[in-house]
Amino acid sequence: MRVCLISREYPPETGFGGIATFVRHLAHGLKELGHEVEVVALAKETEKVVDDNGVRVHRVLPYPLEGELDAVNRCMPYSRYVLLTTLSLWRKFHELHQQKPFDVAESPELLAESIYASVLRVVPLLIRLYTPHSKFMAENLHNTAPTFDHMFVATMERIAMAGADILTSPSQDLADFVAQDLPCPVENIVIVRNPIDPDEFSPEGEVAIAADGRKTILFVGRLEERKGIQYLVQAIPAVLKQCPDTRFVIIGDDTINAAGGQRSVLADLKNTLKDNGAENAVTFINRVPLSDLPKYYRSADISVVPSLYDNSPYTCLEAMSCGRAVIGTSAGGTREYIEDDFSGVIVPPRDPAALADAIVNLLKDEAYRRRISENARKRVLEKFQRKKIAADTVELYHLAIERHKQNGRSLYLRPSEQAVPDAAVMLYALDRMIYNLMYQESYRFRISYWLHHMMHRPRLFAAKTALAMVRPVSKIIYRRQDRVLPLQKWLETQVKSRQEDPMAKVLAQAGARELVNK
Repeated sequence: MRVCLISREYPPETGFGGIATFVRHLAHGLKELGHEVEVVALAKETEKVVDDNGVRVHRVLPYPLEGELDAVNRCMPYSRYVLLTTLSLWRKFHELHQQKPFDVAESPELLAESIYASVLRVVPLLIRLYTPHSKFMAENLHNTAPTFDHMFVATMERIAMAGADILTSPSQDLADFVAQDLPCPVENIVIVRNPIDPDEFSPEGEVAIAADGRKTILFVGRLEERKGIQYLVQAIPAVLKQCPDTRFVIIGDDTINAAGGQRSVLADLKNTLKDNGAENAVTFINRVPLSDLPKYYRSADISVVPSLYDNSPYTCLEAMSCGRAVIGTSAGGTREYIEDDFSGVIVPPRDPAALADAIVNLLKDEAYRRRISENARKRVLEKFQRKKIAADTVELYHLAIERHKQNGRSLYLRPSEQAVPDAAVMLYALDRMIYNLMYQESYRFRISYWLHHMMHRPRLFAAKTALAMVRPVSKIIYRRQDRVLPLQKWLETQVKSRQEDPMAKVLAQAGARELVNK
């Protein structure tokens, strides 16, 4: 079977989190089963094709309207990002599909990555749920408010999901939410658990942190409210009071979304530790490559996943696979991966006291900790091996192919290759509409617009300013519309030559020149 995985995230250069981790595990699980797999993902700096141990990865940049949608960027920055990246991902997928057709495609629901494949229906499509934008708004995760910008992104995701041949979810908790949000019957969403390579994430192997006589507690994840890192930091003084020979290692990138404003979460955490005299017991490490993570899990005695919400955190699964005791929360799907008090420990979210108690109990009872660790490894081997998950996914691909034959044709009646220029023209028209409205109604926008021109395009700014001054003089002198000062003609020529619309160039390259002219 020839499979395309469409995903913005794919390690290492866009390996941002659980999506990247899952897609890579799935890609290699499918390859191990003998299937041909290609991935279409975003590039960090340059477009390229790379080989990831037999998996071809096509790296693309956002569609080249990126720098031109100034008005959309001001009003709808999230939507602009989604529109430009989905367009670029689709364009590369369509190019590859035309060269050698895929049997099936798979993509996350997050940020509507496969909306074009869903709407155009050129290939059987499986969409896997992670955490839709509507969930972020419902829970106010990352301070996501129900603005038009975020609601537009959520709507695009719903459209993509509605057109998929198969929907899967890594947890029943997330499936229940999406079934109500779309809405659709919950039994239409198939539960497919996250996969892991137990040979890569193994208890045996190198360690990254040398032993120093203290027990080690590990946290892996972005430093943000949703990951619950602030509650772990609040629990640290209570743990140290009962178990002073303990150290904490926190791995993850800082974010600028601390409660109360755009502040560094890392700075807030360090202040909290300092206020409680616990700063010497904690080491902060920036995000490490996926390939190095097993070394850190092996260095730990306990791994803590205190998320306020996670559909199925990979940090939980990775630590379990490395044979480490894991403490997770009852929020989201984590409790579906951990069997409480058997293959892990479940505590309530937002409860530093309960978290501290769970850590202390595991630290003080070595036999209990060893039993939890051994059962965690066994559960991974029984339930979450990537070959097994890949095989289950292939069965769903066959079902998607059958449903695709029955689900009718696309509502888009033009040739599929016309979708890119049509979408580009729509974006151009949306940007012009917002720009014209803002320029007409907002003096603040006008000032900002002219300041931007003055700083970034000084010659064009000077020509436009001079032209605005000369036109009234020309009208006074000639009092006729068909005659103007030679200086006005020259300035108009200068403005026109310097203001050649780069958007039109891009659209012309997409085959849409005639539409722009209209």
